[in-house]
Amino acid sequence: MAETEYTNKVNGILANGYACLGISMGTRLGLFEGLSKLAQSKETAVSTQTLADSMKFKERYIREWINGMALAGILSHEEIDGEDRYWTEPHTLPTLLGDDTTWIAQSAELLTGVAEKQVAVEKCFPADGPRGTNVDEYPVLHEFLLRRSVMWKSPGIIHKVFEDEVLLSKLEKGISVVEVGCGAAIPTKTLATRYPQCKLLATDICADNLERAKTTCQGLENVELRVMDACNASSDLNEKFDLAMMFDVYHDVPYPDKLIAGIHRILKPGGMLLMNDIGAHESITANKEENAAMFGMYYTISSLYCMPTSYKYPDGAGIGACGGMELYERKLKDVFTDVRKVAKDIGLFFLCTK
Repeated sequence: MAETEYTNKVNGILANGYACLGISMGTRLGLFEGLSKLAQSKETAVSTQTLADSMKFKERYIREWINGMALAGILSHEEIDGEDRYWTEPHTLPTLLGDDTTWIAQSAELLTGVAEKQVAVEKCFPADGPRGTNVDEYPVLHEFLLRRSVMWKSPGIIHKVFEDEVLLSKLEKGISVVEVGCGAAIPTKTLATRYPQCKLLATDICADNLERAKTTCQGLENVELRVMDACNASSDLNEKFDLAMMFDVYHDVPYPDKLIAGIHRILKPGGMLLMNDIGAHESITANKEENAAMFGMYYTISSLYCMPTSYKYPDGAGIGACGGMELYERKLKDVFTDVRKVAKDIGLFFLCTK
């Protein structure tokens, strides 16, 4: 690649990065939705003042933001009768607004969330610097992750993920279930509502998350909440559960081997663990061949959040977002008698039997 071509490539990446921040603002503030309600064609295009008035925002801020989005090709613009006007094209709305299962534009908020601690992470690089950052110091990121879990509100997702017929029949009859690292506990709520005959325990090491889970599960008599480190669960939980669930947690924990051993201990003989994580590979070469842009994004996000928040602990693993499905499968097979992948069409899910 020639120098000029490389320079143009980097300039393009930088421009897209700034556009990503604009997309993040657009989703967080509801600007895309606000514009879509007013104008979905050139004929209905509106001025920045009209958009500002409709949303009760300052016009000057709207103007600066929307011009960036227009020049990035995210929104449409044309000067009409001497006035700049803007609109959203109908075909852009699924991407910009999303739904319960599609969060494309909203994913830009990940950049806003992890960038909160960039300076703190930079201080971790020197050999004599801190080992990592505190997980509770990313409020914007956690807000996004909790909202993203809305996809679990759909009862239909249960049958997509829990495709094992034996497990589904057990759920129908009623079993004991624990969710590890529950966050807002939306999977717990979904299962508890769909299968009221089941008893569920939602756990998280973070008390703030349990407060959110309390709101989520309000009124559900078959749900219990508990602040708990699954690595060191109390002995009264030994062999108590038929099913453990863990979604997008494993790569973030400092002591993953202890976590899997702890979950294994609280499962009954024949009990199952359903574990979801990012479908990256252990090898950067494999990730590059499969989807360099996507996994490159994950590595960068991980360097700012996933890795430093687990590496900060003494002997913390610091697996990171791209720890790799091969690593996860090996670790699970070290503990469980049967490990297989399920729901392959919607992500990386392991169903493990004790």
